[in-house]
Amino acid sequence: MNGFCAGRVSVDPDLLSQHGVLHAAAMKRTADAHVLAERIVEQGREDAERLLTEARSAAQQAVFDAESRVLEQGMLLQQGMDAAMAGLLEQAQDIVAGLAGTLYDRLLLQTTDGEKIAAACRHLLREAPPKLVNALLRLHPADMPPPDGLPWPCEADPALEPGSCKLEAGSGEWRVDLSAAASALRQALAALPARHEAQADS
Repeated sequence: MNGFCAGRVSVDPDLLSQHGVLHAAAMKRTADAHVLAERIVEQGREDAERLLTEARSAAQQAVFDAESRVLEQGMLLQQGMDAAMAGLLEQAQDIVAGLAGTLYDRLLLQTTDGEKIAAACRHLLREAPPKLVNALLRLHPADMPPPDGLPWPCEADPALEPGSCKLEAGSGEWRVDLSAAASALRQALAALPARHEAQADS
């Protein structure tokens, strides 16, 4: 460097001189290019942020749609399970009703006449009020003599059905008929499946 130079002019390295000469027009175009480049970079950033926001929104919507489908499928599955359980319970009720009727019939067949009339008299003891006036127990002749421990006198009455008994007193009358009770129970158990079907249809 010459000794008379006081300083050096620094030039943007991106500026290219033509034949070693820098023109003002070239410097202006270079400045405009810098401004345009900054604008392009800024636009690129804005576009990237917008695309990222749209991608996040699309992802959230996809997750929401997937959750909605899963919930809907879960509800359908629960409804199917509820319907299957209801059908199973109805079938179980029919099976239990039939089994109860069969067991009751078997119990009656295995119960002796003496045990039946004793059970009928015990039922009268529970149902009738204490200290009856002019109480009289009536049994079918085939069921005589009466069970032990009854507080009432007893007479044979051929008008009664075997296995039934009647207690007469000044304040009322009480009757027990095991055969009629067994028949009513059989009818009620047999009617259960039809009743369930009618409720299901309604």
